[in-house]
Amino acid sequence: MNSRVGVTIMVVALLVTGSGPVAAATGATDPSRTQSNPFELQDTQLDADEVRMDVALQPNGTAEWTLEFWVRLDDTESTTAFESLRDDIQDDPGNYTQSFADRMTETVAAAQNATGREMSADGFAVETERQSFAREYGVVRYTFRWHGFAAVDGNELRAGDAIEGIYLDDGTRLLFEWPDGYKQTSVTPDPDENRETVVIWRGESTDFISGEPRVVVTSGGPFSTATVVGAAVVVVALGVVGAWWYRNRASTAGLAVGNRSDPDPAAESKPESQSAVTADDSAATDSAASATGTPATELLSNEEQVLRLVRDNGGRMKQQAVVEELGWTDAKTSKVVSGLREEEDLESFRLGRENVLSLPEADELTMETDSDSEQ
Repeated sequence: MNSRVGVTIMVVALLVTGSGPVAAATGATDPSRTQSNPFELQDTQLDADEVRMDVALQPNGTAEWTLEFWVRLDDTESTTAFESLRDDIQDDPGNYTQSFADRMTETVAAAQNATGREMSADGFAVETERQSFAREYGVVRYTFRWHGFAAVDGNELRAGDAIEGIYLDDGTRLLFEWPDGYKQTSVTPDPDENRETVVIWRGESTDFISGEPRVVVTSGGPFSTATVVGAAVVVVALGVVGAWWYRNRASTAGLAVGNRSDPDPAAESKPESQSAVTADDSAATDSAASATGTPATELLSNEEQVLRLVRDNGGRMKQQAVVEELGWTDAKTSKVVSGLREEEDLESFRLGRENVLSLPEADELTMETDSDSEQ
């Protein structure tokens, strides 16, 4: 089968299935109804070589969706078609997001009826960019938020029922990602890739049936078993320490009464010595903390992690290296980088077939160095 998926047809022929809420939204269960796929671009001569659907679950059950169409720019025709589409989107993005939003709103409503869970969608946006890996690609990216996508039960998230039976064509992948602090409980069916916080299914090797896909993850919340056991251990330990302290305090008090008339100079000087040591240790700890001056990675936002990584690498770094260093997906990295570019905190340029990220001050320093060399 041709690996190219027509963007003008059912790019993610995904939603044309025999069962599930998605099928109801597309009319797949009604032969008399014209099928409408919410995951398709408007009429264009462009073909997508790969479609990526990334679903980032949030603790409140909302899912941040990213839908990407990757077009290989390997000839003049595909390059011209992509550049034309890019210009149209830049000139009138609302024309593209509105029709997409209408179709997705219909799909979300059908999923709400099927699951009995309140749902809505908002935050629709579209953007384009060029990516260089082993080949040159043009990327059209849609993003939106699907509220109520996952069911929340205490510290557990259950997702997948809203797109039950979704169809993945060749060249299409579906990725589920969950927040840090959550652990995978169960995934059905077995994914093609299983990472610490990500699972991926690919159309070439996956056919979802009724009840699939399903992802269940659990957080180490305040009422988790591990937390309760840990708290119990701490309470017991405090009790033991308290009893020991009380017994020793009583014993020490008796000795003090018996020896009050004959104080021991060495004993009197001991607390002062211990105090000095404690003060030195505290000062050393404070000095070490101030010496590092760098917050832990988990305390940084996504944007701050990228900026720190680029800065630590001399102000310039290949985007693919950022993906590998942070262990993120290409889509997540591209989204964060795009936001930094919009805020003018980061710049990018092409070096051969690679995207290179650069801090603005790094370019200024390069220009100053070049100027000094010419003089």
